Amino acid sequence: MRFRFHLLAFIYFLFTLPSTLAQEGFPIQIGPKKISSAQFSSIYRRLIESDSIKPDNKNKFLSDYLDLSLKLVAAEDEKLAENPGFQEEYASFRKELASPYLVDNDKVNALVKEAYQRLKDEKQVAHILVKLPANPSPGDTLIAYQKIDNLYKKLKAGEDFASLALRFSDDELTAKKGGNLGFITSLQTQYAFENKVYELALGEYSSPVRTSNGYHLIKILKQRPNQGKIRLAHILISVPVEAGTPFQVEAKKKIEQVEAYLKKGESYEDVCRNYSEDPYSKGRGGELRRWYYSSDLSEELQDKLFGLQRLGDISEPIRTNLGWQIFKLLDKKPLLSYEEMAEYLRQKVNTDPERSALIRQSFMKRVRVENRVAILEESKKMALERFARDRVGDEPWLQFPLFKVLDKSFTIHEFYQFIVAQQRRKVKELGFLPAVSEATWLDEFIDSHTLRAEEQHLETKYPAFKEQMTEFLEGSLLSKITDREIFEKSLDSLRQQAYYQQNMSLFTMPVRAEVKLISSDNAKTLADAMELLKSAPYPMNKRYPDILFKLGQSELNVNAKKVLQELGLLMSKNRDYVVEVTGHIDGTEHDTLSEGRVNQVVKFLASKGINNVRFIEKDEGKLVSASKTDKAKNARVSFRLFSQSMDDVVKRFNAIKPKSLEATEGYFKKGEIPVLDAQAWQVGKKNLEYEGRYVYLEIKKVEEQRVKTFDECRSSIIRDLQAQLDKEWLKKLKNKYPIVIQQEELQKLMQ
Repeated sequence: MRFRFHLLAFIYFLFTLPSTLAQEGFPIQIGPKKISSAQFSSIYRRLIESDSIKPDNKNKFLSDYLDLSLKLVAAEDEKLAENPGFQEEYASFRKELASPYLVDNDKVNALVKEAYQRLKDEKQVAHILVKLPANPSPGDTLIAYQKIDNLYKKLKAGEDFASLALRFSDDELTAKKGGNLGFITSLQTQYAFENKVYELALGEYSSPVRTSNGYHLIKILKQRPNQGKIRLAHILISVPVEAGTPFQVEAKKKIEQVEAYLKKGESYEDVCRNYSEDPYSKGRGGELRRWYYSSDLSEELQDKLFGLQRLGDISEPIRTNLGWQIFKLLDKKPLLSYEEMAEYLRQKVNTDPERSALIRQSFMKRVRVENRVAILEESKKMALERFARDRVGDEPWLQFPLFKVLDKSFTIHEFYQFIVAQQRRKVKELGFLPAVSEATWLDEFIDSHTLRAEEQHLETKYPAFKEQMTEFLEGSLLSKITDREIFEKSLDSLRQQAYYQQNMSLFTMPVRAEVKLISSDNAKTLADAMELLKSAPYPMNKRYPDILFKLGQSELNVNAKKVLQELGLLMSKNRDYVVEVTGHIDGTEHDTLSEGRVNQVVKFLASKGINNVRFIEKDEGKLVSASKTDKAKNARVSFRLFSQSMDDVVKRFNAIKPKSLEATEGYFKKGEIPVLDAQAWQVGKKNLEYEGRYVYLEIKKVEEQRVKTFDECRSSIIRDLQAQLDKEWLKKLKNKYPIVIQQEELQKLMQ
């Protein structure tokens, strides 16, 4: 809500000013709080620069500013910021706001630029992998390294890379292909692996490379410029790879028939809707709703699909693990510019474990210097050597200072407590104790306290951070006290009823008519629309695919659930939609199956949050046959979509010719609809012409002027009550916290 200031009070205070305020640089004082010229000017200049303040609303700004400042003084006086709940909220926001300040942005930018440069090239890579187990022991690591080193020596001796991969690689998926991983680019593999890939030239192989998976030998087979990305449609004839020969033969015949239709010039979209077995995409003419980079596809698909040159080009039938597919090229884009990709790459870099570790290392290196971290080398040596020894716990050396951050020292004993706590946490998280050296624990311990010191001094180091935290503090205090004094009180039903009884004359309902109005630019369109708009729900011009059942069964199969999942999403997005669900059976099936299939469909959609009132259930049994020869097509449920909103029908007509049809219904008062104002307000139906349009007008009811009921005007009551509460509250605050303004100083600031 907007906050108002009493103009007379403002003028009074404007002329009752002590001159000392201006001399001290405090043009405004509210109760005990002085507002400096710098504080006021900072807010005022920012709003001037954003065009929020203009010459004609300067006084309005000052009025609102004083009102808000009064409320803030009250919140500070009541010490709302000391409330535990407020402190928790403040700490949470501070932590979130601090995140961008606790990162080495120079390092991030360097890694983003590196990733983009690498994206310009795609490299076909082969590798030989020697796996390492999770949490490998030193013995495991040594054995794996000796094995990869032996293979590396064989390569240097002239043995074939592909042959070695086939015989020795632990990567079962690529070993049989000579280690071939296909084309890859940046941000698709572990960073250490990627670094080596982009160090190698065409035909070169690497020395052993360590990743979390184990040790690799890497070879570059091919290299090409990044091919950008493509968007596709497809027609799918589904057949599992393991299906029997008769099914494979039948699928091959179907895809050849599809190809023949396409070669005759039939529409790809129409053929797709009739033949594709992908329930998700067939209704959209096969459109796949994502962009594909070449590295997202198998090598065979990369060559064939990125080989399509012109938009609309269609591929030959391709056998994939889904079955037989024919693709159509819908769109093709080259690699985006750095500016277009920078934000996406930044997110990828920050969430990549290895890169984020590098960013953290770089940041900690800097802040250790800035926070004057000093490590006592003798204590460090003692701490690392003696950790594994038995000790009582009161040895004097445990209290020796180990390192210092700013002016605070940390002892060897505190370091040992940290190690024990971290080990317990790791065991709880992982189920085992990972091999971590005491030196690594020490780095973590120092970093944790250095980071804490950095966080504690952000307001000092970064004025922008301090300003944002001040804005949050003041905004939250204002929100809390305003909720208590205005919003919570305005929601008191007894207070609302009292206000309504005292001000009933303010809540008058004018004369209104309940109307249904349809108009068109020609008589035929109006007649067609009236036929569709006789009564809700109104039929939609949307077709939805049937779902099929096995003969004699009513259970939903996987494909049926996919179709219904999409229907549920459609209805969730369009709250006015209603669906007619019609059950059918083949002549050889039991009569009750039709109703059972409808029940299964309705139950599934209801489980997705679709209310039962949005279903129209029909049982047509054997009445409407889909096929005389294929019995399986008769065991089905069909759908028709309707809408409770006339707007959805209007869109059908206007899609062909804009504004050819307009329709509305509801309660209207004088002055809202010109054609209604031009008629006598009497219940009835009429067809007429008005300003060049053909109009159907139905007046269902006319209501005389009356006082609104409490429920009808409750939102207005709450709004008016809030304004009244705000006015009364400000009056009290001005009495409690007098406002003193130094006019001359303030006018200078507001010039």
